[in-house]
Amino acid sequence: MKSNLCFFILLFYGLYVQAQEQPDFEKKVRFGIKTGINGSLFTRNVTPTANSKRTDLSYFNRYFRASALVGLTADGRLTERITLGAELLFNSRGMVYREKNNYVIIVDDDGQEQQAYNNYNFNIDYVELPILISYNFKPSAYRLFLSAYAGMAPGIAVNSKTKLRYEDGVDGDGGRGRNETLPLKYVNHFNNSLLAGIKVGDNKPFRINLYGDFRISYTLLPVFNRTVSDQGDNLDTRMLTFSASLGVRF
Repeated sequence: MKSNLCFFILLFYGLYVQAQEQPDFEKKVRFGIKTGINGSLFTRNVTPTANSKRTDLSYFNRYFRASALVGLTADGRLTERITLGAELLFNSRGMVYREKNNYVIIVDDDGQEQQAYNNYNFNIDYVELPILISYNFKPSAYRLFLSAYAGMAPGIAVNSKTKLRYEDGVDGDGGRGRNETLPLKYVNHFNNSLLAGIKVGDNKPFRINLYGDFRISYTLLPVFNRTVSDQGDNLDTRMLTFSASLGVRF
């Protein structure tokens, strides 16, 4: 990971130096910021909490976890059509499980009983360093740009936890479930993702450019470092993430 970080720093510095050498009317390097949302999902079932030893997960339903991303970007135009990009992102990812809670009674406004659920929210926060190569379908002289890209995103897990959220209701004994936050164990500290996406936005010179970015990413390494084969609590699983973000380029 240190070699990836050094490469990223050198790349950003090289793009910055190149940008300083270009007059505004023919600027080939653009810096920017972006923020957006993720919908991520584990590719296989995992144990809902770090401390449980459940073996039957068939009654759990999996859901995409909605989360956020934010970061810095740099794009260097190599040719009229080809662009090299680098990003520094804080990227929150994970997944949500939901199970039925038959100990809680929920009554709607019409007096009808509704099914209650418990939610297990897996939260893994990464600092990622995506490196991208883009193909621009429209020349730089066009007012709008449309490009497709692919790349790799090495990342470090900086925070991981499981949030258990009970349904807000009263159980049969008149008590309420207490929400819990537990450490999510055995998360690989380093991972690498393959990603691809499209960008579309404003391409006018002499001004700040707005754009939309839509991508899909897939982790190349297991999310957890323990598997069924070594009797770990979490199965060998990757993570699939869909992202939509808005950015500005200067």
